[in-house]
Amino acid sequence: MAVSFGTFDKRTRPTRPASAPGRSTPSAARPPAEPAGPTARTDPPATGRRPHLHRVDLIRDIAFLCVIVVHVIGVTYPFPGEGPAFTQLVLHATRAVFFFVSTFVLFHSAYHRPLRVGAFLGRRFKLLGAPYLLWSTAYWALGDHARIRGDLPGALGDLRGGIVWGGSWYHLYFLLVSLQIAVLFPLLLKLVRATAGRHLPLLVVTAAVQLGALTVLFHPTPLSGPLEWYRTHGGMLLPTYGFFVLSGALAAVHLDAFHAWIVGHTRTVWAGTLGMLALTWLWYRHTVAGGRDTATASMATQPVSLLWGPVAVIALYALATRWERARRPVPGRRAAALGARLAFGVYLVHPMILRLLELSGFVAALPWSPAVDTIVLVAVVAGGSAGFAWLVARTPVAPWVIGRERARGGRAASVTIRRSTPAGPHRRPDAQHMGSRSFTDPVVSNHASGA
Repeated sequence: MAVSFGTFDKRTRPTRPASAPGRSTPSAARPPAEPAGPTARTDPPATGRRPHLHRVDLIRDIAFLCVIVVHVIGVTYPFPGEGPAFTQLVLHATRAVFFFVSTFVLFHSAYHRPLRVGAFLGRRFKLLGAPYLLWSTAYWALGDHARIRGDLPGALGDLRGGIVWGGSWYHLYFLLVSLQIAVLFPLLLKLVRATAGRHLPLLVVTAAVQLGALTVLFHPTPLSGPLEWYRTHGGMLLPTYGFFVLSGALAAVHLDAFHAWIVGHTRTVWAGTLGMLALTWLWYRHTVAGGRDTATASMATQPVSLLWGPVAVIALYALATRWERARRPVPGRRAAALGARLAFGVYLVHPMILRLLELSGFVAALPWSPAVDTIVLVAVVAGGSAGFAWLVARTPVAPWVIGRERARGGRAASVTIRRSTPAGPHRRPDAQHMGSRSFTDPVVSNHASGA
């Protein structure tokens, strides 16, 4: 039995006008028959609002909170022991979550309709490229301020390198990879369409490529030639995350089966999550026993992430689905939706707030244990970042600063979703058209990092 990925109420579905019983349409009023085959004209676009998919809001909220926790642990535990380091390794699964969600959003929106490449790329560069350049410059000024005063040409060279390789700050690589996804998306869309019916082999090949990339990145000693080049720069390149990217695309293409399997195999999901968590712990212990320090053993880009990341995605989706079905979910749906709208802005600014708290002496003045300090600092950074994003969202510069269109009247601008139902093999059932605006409108607030 197919299960719709979205929430759908037949009472809200527009009805078609029907002829009275026993009456036929005059032949003169009938439209000419459409030719069969690939030359057939597609149905006219249907209009309507799609129900909001609340579970996606919660997925984003949890994942962004995990990102902040990872970065705060790096401050409160500058030389982490095994507990904090393993916690960071586990929370690095947010990389898989957001690359998965990013391409799910894009494919859910574009797979079953023609893609206007120019408009698509223009929007992606506006909501990704402009914030990337602005924040790369801002973080360069924050981190390189001493050199700017004493060696401006050298500092400008640092800025150039930071923009080319996403290195102005540790989280900006994600925007660079997202831009690569945007540029290659039309080709990826054609590839997935052309391999319909053969998606599993495509996924296996992509997994093998990502495993090779992660193995090179995690290699303990310098390599030679192109491998060493990739070992240096691979964290900012798409092949390192290819399996996560393609998984999101294929989940969107096969979304009914994806959702139905998770809902119907909840016990399997949780048992698999616990088993994979134990396997990740054994991998971590093996890495430390082999002579790697705890910081290296908790890296996000290592082979075990290819196993733990997708399992974490499925577990988080299952958790969010259960939350969505609750009569009185905690947090409430409106709170979760607000968090999701602010998410990308929070992601962009939170490392700056964290660094300024360090420079001001606030972090050093925290009087409690590292664990309590971590909780307090997460709350302060998350609150300050959310406040910044909320304020900027109400200004004309919102698209260029936080990657979202400006909110109007204290709420996000409403958008009417128009649906086209093309004929042919790419047509999908009505139930699969149901989804939230956040899924069907591919804005960059669907993105984040598990850096």
